Amino acid sequence: MAMEYFDEKIVPILKKKLPGADMSGRLIGSPPVPGPSSSLTTMSLLAKNTPSRSEMTKLQQQVKVNGAAVTVLRREISELRVKQLEQQKQLQDQEQKLLEQTQVIGEQNVRLAELERKLRELMDSAVEDSPAGTSLETPCKRSRKAADGPRQSKRLRSKK
Repeated sequence: MAMEYFDEKIVPILKKKLPGADMSGRLIGSPPVPGPSSSLTTMSLLAKNTPSRSEMTKLQQQVKVNGAAVTVLRREISELRVKQLEQQKQLQDQEQKLLEQTQVIGEQNVRLAELERKLRELMDSAVEDSPAGTSLETPCKRSRKAADGPRQSKRLRSKK
């Protein structure tokens, strides 16, 4: 009777104050005393651990649904991995093209600087060779047909 009182009244208060502590009316290491409190606890545990047939059916259906969802998600992950690999390849190709175009621009800048230097030399020599009163418009005139369209580099013409 004292054990039941302790289990029903004092243990809940101690559990609130010290959560996680095992507070029972028995001594540590001693077997549980048979009585109404221990048998009720055992019965309630057994009742909670054996699910009904409908609960089992619901759980089985949920397992099937979850399994199907996992399969769908795995498929989506593999598709996304393939897509990521394709985009990585595309990015590498674009980086390679960018590198090639940067090299072409560098070559064109060198060629442009060379042509500007030659033009300056021609202008300077033309100014030195001409009499003081004569005006020079351009040292070399190109035909109108050649000046109409944009000029393409040798590399671009060879790729056509």
